[in-house]
Amino acid sequence: MCKIQTAIIATLFITTFLCQQTNAQTTDSIMAKAVYGFKNEEVRILAQMEQIDYFKVSFQKKQLKGNSYLMFYTKEYLKGKVLKSEELYPADLAKQYYRFKNVDSTTVITLTTKPKGDSVTFIYGILNNALPRTYKRLVSDSYSLRDGLGTNEAFKNIPLNSQLPLFAYSLPYEDPKQPGYRFYCALTANGVPPEKWWMTYKIPHYIVVEMKIVTE
Repeated sequence: MCKIQTAIIATLFITTFLCQQTNAQTTDSIMAKAVYGFKNEEVRILAQMEQIDYFKVSFQKKQLKGNSYLMFYTKEYLKGKVLKSEELYPADLAKQYYRFKNVDSTTVITLTTKPKGDSVTFIYGILNNALPRTYKRLVSDSYSLRDGLGTNEAFKNIPLNSQLPLFAYSLPYEDPKQPGYRFYCALTANGVPPEKWWMTYKIPHYIVVEMKIVTE
């Protein structure tokens, strides 16, 4: 009898533990991926001619407990120093317009960039709301928009309640040992944080967009 009771108690303990682990995973992380470019070939050609970059971030179907909402921040770096830091909107506004209790495959974030001389226009598409912003940049055709999460167009586990680099609009890394070549992927693929790109790669100017999925 004692053995049966012990087995039942052990089973209940394991079940409770697994449920707690599942709930922890649900509230601590979510799967996301970033995909570059337009599907339509004609649109892709026009975007290339106009130097337009476009990324779409989607989330794998998953439920988040409580009230969750999106926060976005930008940091402009000049020779390794933060020249300007901005919160795109206050948390009170995010709780009203940029919340998603149930995240599914139809929930997307987009960013479109269009340069003009010494400025660049960012158009954020956040949960069907468009937010245009204009930033200063160096006069150069070498800028490119990159996936800051480094998902490589496949779903990747990202933590919640953490401020993460989502996009990077940056000049390339030019290796003096390989003159004439421009490297972009190394910036987000090698694990070097943006605040160290000047020290590591000598990139004079770049803008980083950060995202935070806040749960309450």
